Amino acid sequence: MKLFYSIKLVILSIMMCCPELVMAQAARPLTRQEIDAVLNPSLLEGAEKIVQFEETVVNIGEMTEDDKPVETNFYFKNISTQPVVITRLHTDCGCTAAKIDKLNVQPGEKACISVTYTPENHPGTIDANTFVYASLSDKKPLAKLVLLGNVLPSEDEWYRYPYAMGKLRLKQNTIKFNLVPGRKQTERILCGNSGKTDLRLSVMNLPKYMEFRTEPEVIKPGQEADIVISVDASKLVGKPEKFHAPLILDGVTGRPSDRTLSIEINLIDK
Repeated sequence: MKLFYSIKLVILSIMMCCPELVMAQAARPLTRQEIDAVLNPSLLEGAEKIVQFEETVVNIGEMTEDDKPVETNFYFKNISTQPVVITRLHTDCGCTAAKIDKLNVQPGEKACISVTYTPENHPGTIDANTFVYASLSDKKPLAKLVLLGNVLPSEDEWYRYPYAMGKLRLKQNTIKFNLVPGRKQTERILCGNSGKTDLRLSVMNLPKYMEFRTEPEVIKPGQEADIVISVDASKLVGKPEKFHAPLILDGVTGRPSDRTLSIEINLIDK
């Protein structure tokens, strides 16, 4: 999953940074050198004579996924004789966001670029880059700002299961079925038992067109499982093309509204 996510980020970064390169290379795969040129572009020649940063690399230390976002300020001065117009700030990671206090920096004037790092869902080594582009060049940045550090995993072992129904933790609490008439579709929800006793889930008054089970059937303490729900479109006689079918889970504590899975069913053409 991490590899797939990394590849996806590379593709998205290339599309945002240099769409013309994507179009030009549509007939063949991008080489590693072409990808690196987009994700790690060389700085504009003579940039050190245009702007002067107090620092371009900051170690923000060690934190955990539970910590709040950290903001770091990068101060710079226009040391040239011409105005510098900042056109965009590009971060290479979804964990960072950057902003600048002024876009048009006059000769001798100072400005500040703030880079915010969000540790949530980003455990591991921090090596996040922000590229500063000016009107002088849309392809070569004026500066590269780097955040270094480390993020420790959350103390909550079920941190990545944001939905709770008693001691049952879930990755999601909704499922959408797009059903072709006459066919059967199965969807899964990853869940886990955060309690100290076994969980055995069921659904009262389960619709005839639906099947419900967990794999495994008994979810042991600390164990992950799949909630498996199937809908048979051939049994949806008299149902509208789009409707909701909430499922109230038995086997967990809480009010019915707190232990309900939201199921949306759409009938579509082949």
